[in-house]
Amino acid sequence: MYIYIIGLLLSLVAGIWFIYQPPKDKTSIILLLSAGGAFLITILFTHILPELFEELGYQAGIVLLIGFGIQILLENYSRGIEHGHAHPSKSTGKLTIAYIALCIHALIEGMPLAPALFNSVVPLENQFIIGVMVHKIPVAVALSSVLIKSNVSKNQALIWLLGFIACTLVGSSFQQFLASQLSFDSGKLMFITLGLTVGILLHVSTTILFESSDQHRLSPTRLVAIAIGVALGLLG
Repeated sequence: MYIYIIGLLLSLVAGIWFIYQPPKDKTSIILLLSAGGAFLITILFTHILPELFEELGYQAGIVLLIGFGIQILLENYSRGIEHGHAHPSKSTGKLTIAYIALCIHALIEGMPLAPALFNSVVPLENQFIIGVMVHKIPVAVALSSVLIKSNVSKNQALIWLLGFIACTLVGSSFQQFLASQLSFDSGKLMFITLGLTVGILLHVSTTILFESSDQHRLSPTRLVAIAIGVALGLLG
């Protein structure tokens, strides 16, 4: 529970920082995004995917593919905020649609984190919770940057940021509600929503890692950040 709550608070603080006192140099956020993406994809490949296929068999591949497809669809509307892009929009309609898509992403992402808040028959890897929370920090920053650059007032941007953070809690609570109300095996339901989230995160993390400059080369500092993320994931 502590990792979950602390992760959300750090995301909130980072988002507030970029709303009220945005730094001019955003290099550290780019490096955090790269390291977080590398850490996350390492955890997915070494811890989560083997367990998914052990529990769901061939169905794991189907669920992962659905999650991957959901993220492709969401990204058509979210303008890439999930992997750190901060493209402002002067259209309130487009900005609202991007925000809704991002909130859907956060809600689905929060569903398999339910065991971190509630009693569950399925234990959850702490490394996975850490990976998701590290991923959320630069996303909160990107959202705040988009809102401010789109001339949204600071107080309104704060409300939007709080709504985004709350979506993770809503997703976890919704997962717990489904598990308590449906006659469906709660353990299998947990692995299905985990598979959907992993499919989404595979899309996001690979996009982060393989995005580069126009010369299709990663800077040495980004390579070091990625190496650190992979190393931490393997040590976990």
